[in-house]
Amino acid sequence: MIYIFQETFKGFFKNKSMNLITIGTITVAIFIFGLFMAGTTNLLNVIRIAEDRIEMVVYLKEDISEEQIEDLQKNISTILGVQSTQFVSKEEALQQFKNDLKEDATLLQAFETNPLPPSIKVNISMSFKTPEYLKEISDKIKIFEGVDDIDYGSEWIKELDKLVKILFFIDIFLGIIIIFASIFIVFNTIRLTVYARKEQIDIMDLVGAKETYIELPYIIEGMVYGFLGSLISTLILYLLVETISKKIPNIIFMNSNAVFFFIFFGTILGFIGSFLSVKQCINEIREMKRDDNLKRTLKKSF
Repeated sequence: MIYIFQETFKGFFKNKSMNLITIGTITVAIFIFGLFMAGTTNLLNVIRIAEDRIEMVVYLKEDISEEQIEDLQKNISTILGVQSTQFVSKEEALQQFKNDLKEDATLLQAFETNPLPPSIKVNISMSFKTPEYLKEISDKIKIFEGVDDIDYGSEWIKELDKLVKILFFIDIFLGIIIIFASIFIVFNTIRLTVYARKEQIDIMDLVGAKETYIELPYIIEGMVYGFLGSLISTLILYLLVETISKKIPNIIFMNSNAVFFFIFFGTILGFIGSFLSVKQCINEIREMKRDDNLKRTLKKSF
C-alpha cells in the first residue's frame, strides 16, 4: 500500500506543468458548470418566491346573493388543490385598488359607481401551482353558478414553467459536456504518465505483480486531479458568491449537499478518466511487448 501511494505522488509531482494544466482545466470546467448551477439555484429561488404569490381570483356576477356566495365558497373549497378561499366585496376591492394607486387614487372619482366586481380569492396549494393543475381547478370553478370570470395569470404561469424546463435542460446539456471534457483531459494526462513509465510496468509484469498493484497508482492520481480541480472550483465559486451577496442581497450559495456533490463529481470524473486510460494503455504496452518478443523470435529462427 505504501508503494502505491509513493508511486501516486511520484507521478503527480514528476510532470508538474502537465498536472497543473490538467487540474486547471478541470477547475475551469467544473467552475463554469458550478457557476451556471449557482445561477440556476438563485433563479429558481426567485421563481419559487413568485410561485408563492400565485393566487386565483374568481370574479362574481353583480346580481349574486350572499347565500350563493357562501355555497360557492364551500364548493370551491372541496376542489383538490384548493387551500382556502376569501370573499372580497365590491367595497373592499375598491379600497384595495385605491391603496394600490396611492396618489393616483383621485382618478377613480371619474366613475359615478364602483366599477369593480365582487370576487373570491382562492389560495392554491404549492404542489398544485402548475399550468396543468391551475387550468384544471379553473375549469372546475367555471361551471359553478354565479361565476363571471377567473384570473390566475395563465400566460405568465406557462412562461414561468417553460423557463424552469429550459434551465433544467441547459444544466443537463452543460453537465454532459463537462463530464466528457473532464474525462478526456484526465484520460490523456494519465496516458502520458503510463507511457513514461513503460519500462517500469514491463518489469512489474515480469515479476508477476498483480493488476491492481500496477494500475492503482495511476487511478488514484486521476482521482487526485478530479478532487483538487473540483475543490478549487468550489472554493472560487463560494468566494465569488460571497462577494456578489454583499452587493445583491438574498443571493444564495449551493447548500452543503451540492458542495459535496461537486467535489464527489470531480473525483468520480477523475476516477473514470484514469481507469479507462490505464486499462487501455497497459493493454497497448503489453501488446507492443508481445509484438517485440514475436519479432525477436522470428529473427532468431531465420
